[in-house]
Amino acid sequence: MTDLLWQYALVFLAAATPWLEIMIVIPVAVGVGLAPIPVTIISFIGNALPVLGIIALFRWWEVRRGPIQRRWSPRAQRVWNRYGLPGVAFSGPVITGIHLAAIMALALKADRRATVFWMTLSLAIWSLITLVVTVIGFESLGWFMA
Repeated sequence: MTDLLWQYALVFLAAATPWLEIMIVIPVAVGVGLAPIPVTIISFIGNALPVLGIIALFRWWEVRRGPIQRRWSPRAQRVWNRYGLPGVAFSGPVITGIHLAAIMALALKADRRATVFWMTLSLAIWSLITLVVTVIGFESLGWFMA
């Protein structure tokens, strides 16, 4: 029982780590034998909490250190110009990582509440997609290996 708690704690910490997105954590955790639905829920929470912390503390950071002056890559700038906050939120986990996507959105003056909504929705949808693809993949692999 204690080992299982440690394993899920590691899933949470891995999901909270920048650039270790849910699309990596969920398949690896399911692959080592953890239950897919708890892994997905814990990964979602582990990935969402740091993003919410970034959003909550961003303006404080800017007041203390000054606004972030950064030139975004041409691809990131195109996504922002064409699709706005929803585009950055949904492409973030795949392109830059959700943490950097949140920072980018806030640095480009996105509304904090809208950023919370879109980043959370993006993580929820990507978590579900990753869960489904992972389960189908492992089921197919089991069928193929039988």
